[in-house]
Amino acid sequence: MRMHPRAARFLLVSHGPVRSTGRFDTGHPCKQLLLLSGFCGKLVSSSQQLPGRSMGGVLGHTLIWLRRRWLLVLGAMGFLALLFFRFNEVVGIGATLLRGQWHWVLAAVAIQAVFYVVYSLLYKLCLATVDVRTRLRELVPLLFASLFVKAVVPSGGMSALALFVDDAARSGQSPARTAQGTLLVLAADLVTMIPLILYGLLHLFLSGVLQVYQLVAAGCFLLFTGGLAVVLLMGLWMPGGVQWLTRWAQAVVNGVARLLHRRPFLAPGWAAEQAGEIIGAGRDIAGHPRLLLYTLVVAFGVHLINAGCLYAIALAYHWALSLGTLMAAFSLDAVFSVVTFIPFGIGMAEAAMALVLGSLGGSKQVALATTIAFRGLNVWLPLFIGFFLLRRVRAFGGRRRADGSSQTAP
Repeated sequence: MRMHPRAARFLLVSHGPVRSTGRFDTGHPCKQLLLLSGFCGKLVSSSQQLPGRSMGGVLGHTLIWLRRRWLLVLGAMGFLALLFFRFNEVVGIGATLLRGQWHWVLAAVAIQAVFYVVYSLLYKLCLATVDVRTRLRELVPLLFASLFVKAVVPSGGMSALALFVDDAARSGQSPARTAQGTLLVLAADLVTMIPLILYGLLHLFLSGVLQVYQLVAAGCFLLFTGGLAVVLLMGLWMPGGVQWLTRWAQAVVNGVARLLHRRPFLAPGWAAEQAGEIIGAGRDIAGHPRLLLYTLVVAFGVHLINAGCLYAIALAYHWALSLGTLMAAFSLDAVFSVVTFIPFGIGMAEAAMALVLGSLGGSKQVALATTIAFRGLNVWLPLFIGFFLLRRVRAFGGRRRADGSSQTAP
């Protein structure tokens, strides 16, 4: 199984060329993914040239199976590595959940299920804004799988974006528009989080426990959100800049091809095609104000649902959070999940949330239990579900039925 050529070309230019060094580049994970895809493809192609009797042997069948499932094997290896390095943390989450009141823990699990269905709806709305057609039942497993990939391939979230882009390319959609739509999901998520962050900071200030590091982190969050908005609307505001950027990217990539004495990696019309897609996506975003408004409303609703999960978890440990305490803890968890380079802010976000809960009246034990249980349901449980749903995703062997649903390739 290889990454779809359109997705590979898009990711190659988005994240720079891959150097031919005789080994995997230690740079961006997306580069490693492209190199590994090419290596596996050549390995299997060479195996198909073996005599018929050899291909009928164990080696031939194994290589054919690897051709279809090598990325799934890598995912399984990543899953085992994640369990190995975080085993104590996972056990601690389970023990903490067992100490809570079961009816509230189950209520929190149900709220999380609703949260991810509505979050998949947010993806559907954002992709529809840039004219990318999707089905909600296909987006749910893809969303969970992207969370798992984001955790095992730390890349600032670009590995998850690459999964959506590759899946869209395999279904005949535009990779550039899918990337714009996926970035729109992130932008809507972050923009609608800003009112909750401001409310949480105000509550911390009025309570006399606001810290400088919290203000700095919130400032970084706002800068990142503003930069992302500029990237999304660049095709609308600066179409000439987009055209220059794609021409420059094409020149750089094809220049590398010349240095390697290879044919140009990108066709002559690639820059114009990609610029047209990005500019068109920017115009689509601005040209669908009602759909964009629905997107922002759904994104804000997603945050409220997630905050409801935190409230239910706190009740499981006999603590009814006030609105200010709930929003302060929830918003700072979101801030530190974004501004750190660690996937999902693992470690940093937990510390920030526990400190906020402790400073606003919670005992150390209850604050820590609430934090661990919430992060377990909000981060770790989706990662495990994402691993088991990898086989439903096209990049990992899933394929579309005749009626448009997804099934697993044999």
